[in-house]
Amino acid sequence: MPLISVIVPLHNRARYVGRALESVLSQSFQDFEVIVVDDGSTDDGPDIVTSYKDNRVRMVQQANSGP
Repeated sequence: MPLISVIVPLHNRARYVGRALESVLSQSFQDFEVIVVDDGSTDDGPDIVTSYKDNRVRMVQQANSGP
């Protein structure tokens, strides 16, 4: 089990999610997982997340539930 969990909220932010993931994955500390919580995005954000083949990155998807 990873020492640290990084939670990344996602809702229609395809423009930024790749940069956020790259930032986390490039850290020198490597014992972590990244959980992207997609809140019903209608853009390409979820596709960008699933394009990462790093087993530390996973995505939880749900219908949009607001703030």
